[in-house]
Amino acid sequence: MGLISEETIQSVTEASDIVDLIGSYFPLKRAGTSFRAVCPFHQEKTPSFHVNPARQSFHCFGCGAGGGVLRFVMDYEHVDFPSAVRRLAQRAGIPILEDTASAEDGQKQGQRQRLLAIHAEAAAWFHKALVKSPAGAQAREYLKSRGITSEVAKSWQLGYAPDSWDALLEHLRGCRFSDGEIMLSGLASSKEDRTGDRIYSRFRHRVMFPIRNDYGEVIAFSGRTLESDPKAAKYVNSPETALFTKGKVLYGLDKSKRDLIEKNTAIVCEGQLDLISAYEAGIRHVIAPQGTAFTSDQARLLRRYVETVLLCFDSDTAGKKATSSSLPSLLSQGLSVKVVVLPAGEDPDSLIRRNGAAAFLALVEKAADYFDHSLEEAVLSGELNTPAGKSKLVRHIAPPLALVQDAVLREAILGRISSRLSLPHAVIRSAMKAPSQDTGNEGGVVPLDEPVQKITLSAGMHMLCQIALASSEVREWLRAQAPAASFEPGGALVDKLTQAEFDGGTLPSSLLSTLSASEERTLSSLDTRRPMPAPLDRAKLTWQGLVIQQLTQKMEGLKSQLVDPSVPVGEREKIQKQILDLKIRVADVQRPF
Repeated sequence: MGLISEETIQSVTEASDIVDLIGSYFPLKRAGTSFRAVCPFHQEKTPSFHVNPARQSFHCFGCGAGGGVLRFVMDYEHVDFPSAVRRLAQRAGIPILEDTASAEDGQKQGQRQRLLAIHAEAAAWFHKALVKSPAGAQAREYLKSRGITSEVAKSWQLGYAPDSWDALLEHLRGCRFSDGEIMLSGLASSKEDRTGDRIYSRFRHRVMFPIRNDYGEVIAFSGRTLESDPKAAKYVNSPETALFTKGKVLYGLDKSKRDLIEKNTAIVCEGQLDLISAYEAGIRHVIAPQGTAFTSDQARLLRRYVETVLLCFDSDTAGKKATSSSLPSLLSQGLSVKVVVLPAGEDPDSLIRRNGAAAFLALVEKAADYFDHSLEEAVLSGELNTPAGKSKLVRHIAPPLALVQDAVLREAILGRISSRLSLPHAVIRSAMKAPSQDTGNEGGVVPLDEPVQKITLSAGMHMLCQIALASSEVREWLRAQAPAASFEPGGALVDKLTQAEFDGGTLPSSLLSTLSASEERTLSSLDTRRPMPAPLDRAKLTWQGLVIQQLTQKMEGLKSQLVDPSVPVGEREKIQKQILDLKIRVADVQRPF
């Protein structure tokens, strides 16, 4: 995929009003010429989050978060710069133009849009078949028996695939999708017969669950059988396609991601109905993998939103296996893993329907760290009563312990295991493998998120930033001077502002795309609400002060060398001449402009 063009980025930022954008996420209240709200990036009671429509920026005076429309989407949605541009482009209905896209890239992008359109059409068709067709009566009864109301079915766009080999195909053909596109979507399978290859609907007589990406776009389906035949597959899922890779998608993430961030915790359910039941009961920090065990890509995706994962799989053998299989991926991403213990024969869906959300939350509150949970299970099973049992447990939990990223936490857990098993630390360490460097598809363990700090600027550089941001005349004058970064590292931000062309307070996309989160946060904190009189004169005086300060510091450094008795006489004469030259330069700088 090519680079997003500068034209697209500029169009997206110009079309995205920051008040409308942020107001679509949570309510804003007018406060004079700006708007304010409780900050979504830290816990607070008094609103300190301000949105400035004139500058098209936001800034929190509590935690320091700030920037423009793209920065808000990046921080709030936890996505990178290209993804933020694409989301705002989709919101504004602006087509994405790519500068270096080849003909092949363009073809792939066009194919992706067609596949998304097929899935959207199929989801609507399945849903209509559920709610309106006589054939969908059995599916409606099944969902009703599982506590799914018509409102919930509509919210999740649940559907019904009729017991027909080609009803969906005929509908899609009528929407001008080709058989080739339908096959690429995974909605059809093919079978060779006397007449050649014949395609037929993959999903028949099943309750349909649309699978969405974190944008909310339908990219695949999961169909649950309505037959009682034990030989029939309980679930049939879409095959992997250009849109859908099973191990990279988390079901429900498009709805729950904001709650995941707020709770900093994810409850991992085994199936779609478990997740829907929990979500509709008000327990919304939930997700479900496509299958049971987590993949590295899913764990990496989840790490963008939370630090703690509560595994809530069934208490049967398969559920325990899924828990163990999920550990390496989760722990290697620095996630803390706990286990929710469900009563035998229960899952979140049945528990919530029978005893209510409070009963399920009570079990969630009791969730124990995976290693403590394993020790407790071993005690209850009597496994620790024999040396062989202890050995088996150590072989089971020592390798995952090696994957715990936090060294202090790892040592604390090791101490607990050693104490409970009455074994020396060295015995457990010998069973621990070296932490795996999970390369996945992107290479290496994802580093833990660092808090974004503002850049530390001197008073003079802070003033230059503020004046340069507000005045094009000042920026033009600064271009003719030495780079501000030569005075201090923070001066690089002044240099970026100086090279940019813009009017008013709205920063151009060409500048925004070069700013780090720290630089954007620093700019958002500058106060440009009050016009500064004679900005160019103020800039010149500030620049003069920075130059004098720099020259004075050099002189002080040279003077300190003169008092060093080890410096040779000839070298002293050179130093004295350098000091004199610096004094002359200071005098020249102090003259009026």
